[in-house]
Amino acid sequence: MRGATNRSRARSRWTLALLVALPLACVRNGYPLGPSGSVEVRLDVAGSLYAADVLDATGKPVGERQKPYSSDVQLFMTENDGPAFGALVSVRVEPSQALSLKSAPTESGTDPTCESVEGGFRCRASKEGYARFVVASEHDWSGPAKIIVSWSNLKVEQPVTILPAGLPENATNFEMVGVDPTEKVLPTFVPLKCTVDAVPADLGSKWREGAIRSREVYVRATPPADAPTVVENAPVIIESLSAEAQLANDASCADRSTRVRLQLGATGESSKFFVCFSDIGGQIDFAVTSGQKSVQPNPSVKVDPEPRLLRVASLKTMVPTSLAPVDLFEVSAYSADRVRIAIPVDLKLDAASVLDLPFVSVTLADENAPSTIVSGTPSGTGTVRLHVSPRLLSQPDCSSSLLTVTP
Repeated sequence: MRGATNRSRARSRWTLALLVALPLACVRNGYPLGPSGSVEVRLDVAGSLYAADVLDATGKPVGERQKPYSSDVQLFMTENDGPAFGALVSVRVEPSQALSLKSAPTESGTDPTCESVEGGFRCRASKEGYARFVVASEHDWSGPAKIIVSWSNLKVEQPVTILPAGLPENATNFEMVGVDPTEKVLPTFVPLKCTVDAVPADLGSKWREGAIRSREVYVRATPPADAPTVVENAPVIIESLSAEAQLANDASCADRSTRVRLQLGATGESSKFFVCFSDIGGQIDFAVTSGQKSVQPNPSVKVDPEPRLLRVASLKTMVPTSLAPVDLFEVSAYSADRVRIAIPVDLKLDAASVLDLPFVSVTLADENAPSTIVSGTPSGTGTVRLHVSPRLLSQPDCSSSLLTVTP
């Protein structure tokens, strides 16, 4: 009888222990938060998150990213005026492509309190009533989104704004340094050749490899005072709006494109790059954009054409002396595409006693005006040539055919 009594007492103690343990097990496994419960949503990042700028073939972000693109999210769950230990709530994001949900351990270092369930999250409150997870922008989608926490036909919504990668609207001093609309890119006159004959059918490529004019430039911006680190890794897109300008990573301009993507550094400045100009030149404009910002007005620079040919054609080969000026030479300059261009030139004679010129310098006419005619007064007998060179330069020295002045 005593053995039976001992067994009965042991069963009673086991049953009591089981009854005590079951509620604790239920708490650890979680229970749905009731209608009297409440949830507070707290984000570590007070402002906006940034979308990815470049994705790889699998749709994942590439390279260093602009921050912040993720944020810790803490849920504080209460019920009956106390922490709702073990309570379960559901979490989802709308739209679903806006943000990814990721598990994270609690601040005390315990196991994650949230897990993936059917495209969303299920979070369980810790003893202190907290649950923690991470939201991250891992796509190039941008716009307004919201984190929705639901339980017992109740829900709370936390708005989150995802901005496109790049500078926010309140960034300042956004500019491209190195080109100025008040300045001009001048010709070098290195490829300029002389002729007295007709213009050849081909004057060469407008992009002379190894001799392309270029300017070193960079982009910079000042971050808003309330987000001093937002400029780092902010992408910037620079595009040439002219066929006569391209962009390159080095001064040789060997590898050129019409569009480049750069990232700003921690100080708000990009790496150096180069704008490259063809020998045709013209008014060159660039578009510079980053997220919600663009450089306005568009950066621009005036580029003079690079002359390829200076033609000094004689209208006459023999004239008598005269008291009145006579049209004697037609002088024209041509660009790589065989179009007449305006350049300033100096004029001189190799026999000033034979011919008098009314002026010693002139700006040659472009394609929109009649050709430049040089007149002279035959004042003595003999032979003479007209010499033409770019203003203030001695070379190239382009001379006309021989002109004979008779009595």
